[in-house]
Amino acid sequence: MQDQAQHKVYIITGAGSGIGRACAELLAQRDCRLTLVDFNSDALDNVAHELRQAGGPGTDDLLTLKLSVRSADDMQTMAQKTLERFGRIDCLVASAGILRVGGSLKTIADTSLDDWNAVIETNLTGVFLSNQAVLTAMMEQKQGDIVNISSTSGKQGRPFDGPYSASKFGIIGLSESLAEEVSSHGVRVQTVLPDAVETPFWDQNGPAALKPVNVLPPDRVAEFILFLMDLPRDTYLPNPVIAPMKQRRKRRK
Repeated sequence: MQDQAQHKVYIITGAGSGIGRACAELLAQRDCRLTLVDFNSDALDNVAHELRQAGGPGTDDLLTLKLSVRSADDMQTMAQKTLERFGRIDCLVASAGILRVGGSLKTIADTSLDDWNAVIETNLTGVFLSNQAVLTAMMEQKQGDIVNISSTSGKQGRPFDGPYSASKFGIIGLSESLAEEVSSHGVRVQTVLPDAVETPFWDQNGPAALKPVNVLPPDRVAEFILFLMDLPRDTYLPNPVIAPMKQRRKRRK
């Protein structure tokens, strides 16, 4: 077997479902090493099992870690365990996130502090902690790629999702600041702003009528994330939006 240090090492948070899972499925077909992180152990075990069943170079030495992005200790453990197993960290996809607590839509006036904190600590603090945890290794290597998942809700606030929109706005600002700090060390930080994506988030949206007609499959977003990380080292795309094509009505003859 080729020396592990010669393979790119990817960490994916939120790997148990949605965009994170789609990234894991695509990367499993590459000649790379994968660390999959999720707080939901059942979802994590399920994706790991399916990846191994499907096979692929990226499943040869799969590392799965049940950890919370809300915990500084857990994120340091994530980096430490990855370095112990693979010797380096090349890429981080920070995709762990939640839409809201519970399934009911709430105005800002009706949002409790606990509900606010749960979303902000997962979506925004989780990005901060996961990014921070991998920076030392990447800066020492003089190379690394971080892709943080924001949303079009980070460009325009949505009703009944104040905490979510606030967290996604925050990810953009955090990522831009970090990118300026670490670019001279060979570390590239990019942010993706997906529009409507077919993920379990929709289960929290109440009536099915709230779901748009056009949504992106998560693998389309995953393909775009990998494209960003594969760009030449002197290139990046600032805060790109990825959205489904709008269906056009057929003209009557």
